[in-house]
Amino acid sequence: MRKQQVDAHISVRCSENPFTRQRAFLRIDVRSADAGPRGVGQAGEVPLTSKLFRDDPALQKCLVSDPRHITPGSQGDHVTKIQAALVTLGAGVIAPDEIEGKLYGPTTARTVRAFKGPPRNILGPGQTTPDNIVGKKTIAALDHEIVAFENRPPPPVISLFVSMTHEGSPHDHSTCPVDTSGHSVDHMATPINPGLGRKVNIGGEGETQYQGFEDFVTDTGVVGGPPRPLTDTIASNTVTDIALRSAPITPRGESEIRRIAASGARLTIATNSFTLPKMEQIVQRLGGVVIERISLPDTSVPDGLGYQVLVVVLPIKP
Repeated sequence: MRKQQVDAHISVRCSENPFTRQRAFLRIDVRSADAGPRGVGQAGEVPLTSKLFRDDPALQKCLVSDPRHITPGSQGDHVTKIQAALVTLGAGVIAPDEIEGKLYGPTTARTVRAFKGPPRNILGPGQTTPDNIVGKKTIAALDHEIVAFENRPPPPVISLFVSMTHEGSPHDHSTCPVDTSGHSVDHMATPINPGLGRKVNIGGEGETQYQGFEDFVTDTGVVGGPPRPLTDTIASNTVTDIALRSAPITPRGESEIRRIAASGARLTIATNSFTLPKMEQIVQRLGGVVIERISLPDTSVPDGLGYQVLVVVLPIKP
């Protein structure tokens, strides 16, 4: 159908990236959709290159084949990656049920239209408003902007609460655990300068032990890694510092954080831009106050999105 082929190659000026404040540009040859792609994905040309997209066959095929465009109703890991890119680039908010179901539903379609609208104006021949199809130039534009996001420079700030380097605060690295590859654990986006009380890292794998944190989990079977005790063994209202890095907060986890946190405890959450809105909702339900926000690039993170860090002060308890 012609509607499946409106994603022709045109010259697109990408918008200012909200995280890097840098302008990115994408230039693709002008051709009609019916003529098919020229250059992109062909011999000697570079396919999708972002860490988020490059290893996904469905997205690579979307770049070069009209029948492989991604449309409403699609479902799978490739949809999740498109959703992650859209949210990361600030195109809109996607419903949690679509994210959890890896479903290209109504809110995903709405966010695609928003991304393709002004100032990008990704339109096919004869179109005056964008459609909700992710085709060749839409996936190319997403990839181009995500590459810029992945390679954004570190923020020009100094934090008293969060390690902004892989090395963490000065300490003897020989005492740190090693990961499955035999390398010392990475300390990027972990807490520094914690308080004097009990400190707990939910889902931790030793990256904060040098700061006196103990590793726990709130649920069984939710996160991988080495065996860790459940937070059930921790007395209520006794933990002054709680950390999570790339670990989910389940409903039970939310209840456990509320239970074990001492009055005015500090909660440090390091997540990515895709899951940040959900974490912000949890922080609101916990009654926490965000005292610091940091966006940290980190190419070692598999999805390439780096870390979005929230430093939160939890409520004073009676």
